[in-house]
Amino acid sequence: MLVFDFDGVLHDSRARAWRCYQDAREEMELWALPDLAGPGDLPVVYQGVLSASLTRWVDFEVAERFWKRHAELTAQAAEGAEHGVVPELIGPLAGLAAGPGYAVVTGSHHTTVRALLARDLTPRAMPRILLSRDEPGSKTDKLRELRTRYGASTYVGDTSSDVRHAHAAGLTAIAVAYGYASREDLTADEPDLLLVTPADLATWCRAQTGGEDPAPASAPLRTT
Repeated sequence: MLVFDFDGVLHDSRARAWRCYQDAREEMELWALPDLAGPGDLPVVYQGVLSASLTRWVDFEVAERFWKRHAELTAQAAEGAEHGVVPELIGPLAGLAAGPGYAVVTGSHHTTVRALLARDLTPRAMPRILLSRDEPGSKTDKLRELRTRYGASTYVGDTSSDVRHAHAAGLTAIAVAYGYASREDLTADEPDLLLVTPADLATWCRAQTGGEDPAPASAPLRTT
């Protein structure tokens, strides 16, 4: 089984994450945190282990409250997202679902992630397992459980924190450079493979199934 992070890997939420970062910063009056000019500045705060990434400016407990509020705001704003799944990855995920299967382990809320996935994926193409911030345990704990129970072998993430969690759980760590962290921060934690674009990840996914993407049995209804 292959395992994916969601935000920054399967779903492009960078613009929403930036807006909600700015909103949470203003709401909590945390003026010590950097004022980010746009989504391209997210790597300033998404460095190293996410739980400690803001401790350069605020105490750990304050940082934890900030990220909790940030997750709430991004979940509330998810309805306005343009896409559920990065378009290049829709077919490859269907191929994985029909073959070895895949799972998602994410720091976002369960209902938000499932709703966004269902915008573009048929029921057959949905992940076999979805573990979110709403389930107990750290990301390392969840990945280790997937390795032990289901033979998970690889975790694909977009931050150096994801790389660390994968290695701590005994999984191969694949990093994508189109998400939240900078390429320099990703390579510092030595992922086993670095993929630059969604197209690169799509190609890698197809190689795991040894075939083409299956045609969808029935496309999910889309509303705008």
